Amino acid sequence: MIVSLNEAAGMATKAAWGAGRPWGLAQEAGKAVSALEAMRLPGAQSLLNLLVTTDRLPCERMRPVATGKRIWVGKGPLCPVLTGAYISDGGGEEFAARLDDVYAPLLLLPFARLRCASVQITWDAASIVANRTDAFVEGNAVSKTVAKTVQITPLPSFTLDASKISHSSHWGPVDIADEIWEALSVFAHRTYVPATEASRLKGAGAGLTDND
Repeated sequence: MIVSLNEAAGMATKAAWGAGRPWGLAQEAGKAVSALEAMRLPGAQSLLNLLVTTDRLPCERMRPVATGKRIWVGKGPLCPVLTGAYISDGGGEEFAARLDDVYAPLLLLPFARLRCASVQITWDAASIVANRTDAFVEGNAVSKTVAKTVQITPLPSFTLDASKISHSSHWGPVDIADEIWEALSVFAHRTYVPATEASRLKGAGAGLTDND
């Protein structure tokens, strides 16, 4: 499915809302997906994995809590979008260097880049070094299970060596797999108001009157 970044953000926002996220947090999810897809990183796939695993789970269960040791934990695995919002705005706490148990950790990257001009994020299966426009990714960025430990390391502002850049931001259309788009659409459809007989009669078509 070839879509614009705005369409990707819109679908991600509605899907997150349909899965039970508050509207503001759903919008943050949309922005994160758009930013990742712009770098040709699997943002939509990561969000889908998150929503399938945490469908309608209360946000309180996924909220980060600081331990005082630059470690954030939760009552259960952390939501990367909710945690990312805490990271990008400071969350009232010192920047966390380590997060324990995180769903879909790739979704943390756009938020960490807002807080740090350059950053390294590592977890069980992957390592990402990124600045605002480029990234070097090693391993599998898509996590279908909970990452036990995620390390976030702010770096001095730098320009990645061209030979080590694996992903760069491009503001054109992106290709999201049809099955991923359709699965996100299922979540998004929960936000639509069911049609009533009255609304159908007011909509397009002849209704009860045939003009032919």
